Amino acid sequence: MKIRILIAALLSAAAVLPALLAGCTYVEDVKDLYQEEDAGQADAGGGYKNDFTLKDLEGRQVSLSDFSGDIIVLNFWATWCPPCRAEIPDFIEVYGAYRDRGVQFLGVSNEEAGVIRDFVSQYGIDYTILVDRSDIFTEWGIRSIPTTFILGPDGEILSKNVGMLSRSQLEAAIEDAL
Repeated sequence: MKIRILIAALLSAAAVLPALLAGCTYVEDVKDLYQEEDAGQADAGGGYKNDFTLKDLEGRQVSLSDFSGDIIVLNFWATWCPPCRAEIPDFIEVYGAYRDRGVQFLGVSNEEAGVIRDFVSQYGIDYTILVDRSDIFTEWGIRSIPTTFILGPDGEILSKNVGMLSRSQLEAAIEDAL
């Protein structure tokens, strides 16, 4: 009896393990998905869609609409998350390659600012990092991290990726948006 239970447990683990190791990544074209829903605090005046305001690591108020006219790579992440840590070096390099082409990167974490600040310094992150103290994670329906959105120049959500993004996936999503 114990051997049957052990075999069943091993077979179950073998079935689940590949999905866990792959990071459960999926990319979704969500252009039409969020048209009817409120993802974040939308501008009622018909201006920038899906706008929200959070503080950056220096305590300045930053809104998505501050980057109106640019493509935004909006990444929800955490310092303790292994896939988040793995994708950050590619994010830094891709940001460097695209920032002069009207592409902005914004990272959003709901951890303590000091923890985030130390991590940003250690990894050399040079794009804007925002601290979520307004429950934006919940408003945007973030259930796992990393989750990355590509936003159009008016804030429209063009794509969503749940899980780690490879450099080629990130560049392809940006190129599609440009």
